[in-house]
Amino acid sequence: MNDIRDIHGPILHHAEAWWPYLVIGVGMLLLALIVRRLARARATTPAERALRALEAARAEHDPERFSTRVSDSIRVYVEGAFGVHAPRRTTDELLADLMTDGSAVAAHREELGSFLGYCDLAKYARWSLSEPDRAGMLASAEKFIRVTAGGAA
Repeated sequence: MNDIRDIHGPILHHAEAWWPYLVIGVGMLLLALIVRRLARARATTPAERALRALEAARAEHDPERFSTRVSDSIRVYVEGAFGVHAPRRTTDELLADLMTDGSAVAAHREELGSFLGYCDLAKYARWSLSEPDRAGMLASAEKFIRVTAGGAA
């Protein structure tokens, strides 16, 4: 009776067993890259994102698109940094909210109003922007971001 042996499981040869480890390794690498990218995206502040958006707007040559991109970058910054819903509001609505707001942006309401007024002229009145006008708009936007970034929540 010693000549009958019990059933054994499948025999894997080493040449066939490498691919599951490769799939698991590649999956773990992709997961690590995704987590790293998400962590890096969350680590940027609203001010850093706005300054990057202003830098991207520098390359725009159409005055209407240029002023829209600059205005949007400031509005998104105000919303992200101070919690005031800004992107879909008129300049007057936004400034009215900021007047009652006790945040650091309230002290710079005049500068913001003047800046957004120039953006509105270029967007809605088709006001032509000269190179000094463009440079001034960018400089005032950057200054607003840098001055208020310290008080951002």
